[in-house]
Amino acid sequence: MKLINQLMKDTSNQFTCNILNSGVECGISKDITDQEGKRVFLKAGTEITDKIRLKLDKLKQKGVIGHEDVISITESDTNQNLIGPILDLAKKNPVLKTFELKETLATISDFISNDYIPKKIIDHLSVFSHLNPPAFENTLLNLVFGTHIGKANNYSADELNELISVLFFENIGYARLHPNMKNAKLVHPILSKEIVAIAGLENKLVLESIEQHEEKLDGSGYPNKLTKIHEYAQISQIANQYSQLTRHSKNIQTAIGELYLLGQGFDFRTSQKTAPIFSSQLQKPLLVIMQESIQTETHQQAYGNHLYDQLTKVIRWTNTFSGTDTEMNCIQAKLRSTLWVSETSQKPFHINREDLKDHKICCMFINDARKLVLQISQFANYFNQILHCPIKIDNISTNREYFLKLVNPIT
Repeated sequence: MKLINQLMKDTSNQFTCNILNSGVECGISKDITDQEGKRVFLKAGTEITDKIRLKLDKLKQKGVIGHEDVISITESDTNQNLIGPILDLAKKNPVLKTFELKETLATISDFISNDYIPKKIIDHLSVFSHLNPPAFENTLLNLVFGTHIGKANNYSADELNELISVLFFENIGYARLHPNMKNAKLVHPILSKEIVAIAGLENKLVLESIEQHEEKLDGSGYPNKLTKIHEYAQISQIANQYSQLTRHSKNIQTAIGELYLLGQGFDFRTSQKTAPIFSSQLQKPLLVIMQESIQTETHQQAYGNHLYDQLTKVIRWTNTFSGTDTEMNCIQAKLRSTLWVSETSQKPFHINREDLKDHKICCMFINDARKLVLQISQFANYFNQILHCPIKIDNISTNREYFLKLVNPIT
């Protein structure tokens, strides 16, 4: 705790500089007096001008001002000022436009409108947004997508408010750091947590999750390389991974599948456990999001038929034995077993295509089929690049990207 308090003190001067450099209206946050409190050098609310800046510098040199925050933002940020950029981003960002976000955006808007955010946090958000607009926009993208995961995971209203607090406030520590500071990335989670705590938010899960939001279950995260982290922090990591995968609008069609695999704790090809960066429990809401565009049973059946036809073609490929490559033959046999293929049935999971007209059967088939297709995507490139025996569909060589796109609902 002493180290954290010292960190807050050490970043006070930089926060003051960041406020002044951000271009927002600001003033003296409290009366600056002598030690006895008898002489007032500057009154609270005094607007910061060039003349006042010089006076502040002199007071620091004389030791009148220590490491406390003496400048605050006087520009009044309304709730709409916070909501507006989020709604604009959801409308314009090609990555977010692929999702059904109406209810998610309403949830975030309600959170902001209900005055859950203390002024101290709003001030740090304002400075952060002015100093580094691209990083702040990325925070908003993660906020929207992370909240969308929470909705897909059937979070309660209280859980969603906690999750939003984590996603929205996790990067405000950057407001107190120099943009070129060497260890800013490592320090900001700790600073963000402390700012939120000082602002009056006492929820332990929220505070811990903010500090853990850069951690990964495989221990490769920071600042503490944890292997046990709260679910809110894991969702933050998923959202962050998604923004990295789709940066510059790339890989939008394959990103959800890639995310799903980051939570996979098993390698189909080797039958070995792997180290996921988030819990496999959070794969479920990603699958929900993947098919949220399906609005009718007709569309769902068409999607089921599409997956059925593709898996039927995979089965045909598994029957093309290679006499020289035992590893390939072994994986083909494993796929046939997983698909329940036998001498009496070459149908995926022993299901007739006509059975998919039944809504319940179709739902179960889609769920199993998607999981298997994503597992196949894990080793598709291995077949291409290492074994030089690609998985062929309609006599055309496929790769990882092919199967990652295959799980998307047809339009």
